[in-house]
Amino acid sequence: MKDQNVSAIKSQAIMLVTENEAVTRMVEEAFPSEYENRVTENTNTFRALNGTALQIAFKHDVVIFEIDPDDTGEVQAIEDVLAHRDDDTLFVALTQNDLSISKARELRKIGIDEVLPLSIDGEGLKAAVGEKISARRVSQTNFAGGVAALGKVIPVAKSRGGVGASTVAVNLACSLVGGKRSFFRKSAKNRVALLDFDIQFGNSNVFLDIEDNGGFLQLIENSEVPDDHFLSSILQEHALGVDVLCAPAPMVPLQSMRSDVIKGMLDLLQRRYDYVVIDLPCAVVDWVEPIFKQATQLALVTDTTVPCVRQARRLIDFYREVNVGLSVEIVVNRERNTLIKTSHVREAEKVLETSLKHWLPDNPKVARNSVDFGRPVVDMKPQSDLGKALAKLAAVMSVDAQSLATKKA
Repeated sequence: MKDQNVSAIKSQAIMLVTENEAVTRMVEEAFPSEYENRVTENTNTFRALNGTALQIAFKHDVVIFEIDPDDTGEVQAIEDVLAHRDDDTLFVALTQNDLSISKARELRKIGIDEVLPLSIDGEGLKAAVGEKISARRVSQTNFAGGVAALGKVIPVAKSRGGVGASTVAVNLACSLVGGKRSFFRKSAKNRVALLDFDIQFGNSNVFLDIEDNGGFLQLIENSEVPDDHFLSSILQEHALGVDVLCAPAPMVPLQSMRSDVIKGMLDLLQRRYDYVVIDLPCAVVDWVEPIFKQATQLALVTDTTVPCVRQARRLIDFYREVNVGLSVEIVVNRERNTLIKTSHVREAEKVLETSLKHWLPDNPKVARNSVDFGRPVVDMKPQSDLGKALAKLAAVMSVDAQSLATKKA
């Protein structure tokens, strides 16, 4: 992913607004002229630029500037510029290292794409800008007739806590990206987002070795339907090509989220990603309704014990009240399929009214190493029995999601 980000920032016109010579040197080193980048330095502030800031800023691909969030005049001047934004110019603010989350959120609310500490080095700045530019260049798939295809929403639910739904969600998301490191060796790469909505006990980020950046808390505290710039600031790009929204590190109430916020998020994400995989909480809450209204299919992770099968049946009935035609894929975890079905498997299929097609074998060593090293099974041990089963599940769900979305369209 590093090489991809470096290539994304070639041939960029960059406007730099700073009086700090050290910042100027750092930016020029991060975006060298030999890569056909053009850095235009301006020692004035936005307030001093006045009306000319509009003409100057939007002629560039990236605007990098210093800002003191307590300087209300300068903040207002930048907000006035951003109010006239009608193109893809990227605005990156450099500010004090100990900036609070609330002040960073206020800067993002006026339209600033990225807020970075002044202590950041050239490589860090280059990587941050490269990620934003890569996200802007996402191309949308078109259906015949020219209508933009919306991404497929795939929630992953669990019949009980600890059944392995997070393992399924993370590996499903990574496999759906495609490329040489996944099951889809001959397919083009897809844009995939992984949202950990298990807001009290979610740990999908652990499987990917990502630390919570406070994005989910910002989403909760913001209490407004997010825009595209805000979503870009809270999603974290993983090296395997998945953009991740981590569950909040602090414990928060289950009712912290609102349905309108969830719907607004999904509306934006479906235009930007091919797949949106959602790890759901082990609870039924009001704000999951828009998820299932927009879902293409559901992956329900369970085992074949009587309590789990009964709970799975209840969940299917509940979710189909929201989306009558919802396609449900039952994933049996930590059990191996047998040629001759046992009586309890036949009984489970009878209760669930479907054939159990997806089985993930119990391989505790591979599963444990995956968590300990922070690498998904499909990346670390793709040739293991568990890795192959997870990749096969993703392949089937990818094909099914495409056909279901086409029928719906």
